[in-house]
Amino acid sequence: MCRWFSWICCVLVITAAVAAFRPRALPAGPAAPVPLKPGNYVKEFYIAPDFEPTRTAYTFNIFPVIQADNASAQAFQQIFQEELLRAWQDQGLKAASGQEAAAVSGTIHRVAVKGARLRWLSGRLQASLAISGTITRGSQVLFAFQDQVYLSSPVAPGLAAPREKDLLLRRLAREAVHHLLNEMLLHGVTTESG
Repeated sequence: MCRWFSWICCVLVITAAVAAFRPRALPAGPAAPVPLKPGNYVKEFYIAPDFEPTRTAYTFNIFPVIQADNASAQAFQQIFQEELLRAWQDQGLKAASGQEAAAVSGTIHRVAVKGARLRWLSGRLQASLAISGTITRGSQVLFAFQDQVYLSSPVAPGLAAPREKDLLLRRLAREAVHHLLNEMLLHGVTTESG
């Protein structure tokens, strides 16, 4: 009888762990001002035919965080802005101000961290992000996107490291920004085989 009870408890714990880490559909962002199509790096995007990302100067607006589950909205917003600026500079893109600069703006619809309660069993934390944004010059939309990003921490059963959640959130922000820049900069680039 004890064996059956132990076996049933193990099955219930494993089922709960699998259900907790199953990726959930994140809420869709608001309708974009232009029609979006599936992207190679982001979920959906639009790019104006005459938009040349490397020849444009940019100004950055704050991306507000609408919903944060098991994460600080204010802290993640700051992390995201830092990663956005760093990645832009790393790619050699110009930051500027004034009417000629294109405005980069958007919304982080949801950021979530899961798995802290069962970290000792599963060995990982999982983070997810739903984001949308636009790059505009005046009333003209140069680039628009919607994306969802999922990450998990490395497998290491036991208690979480003191800053594991912070590091995972920074990786999540960095990954979202890289998706955006890859779609924007590599759109239309084809590799020649030969």
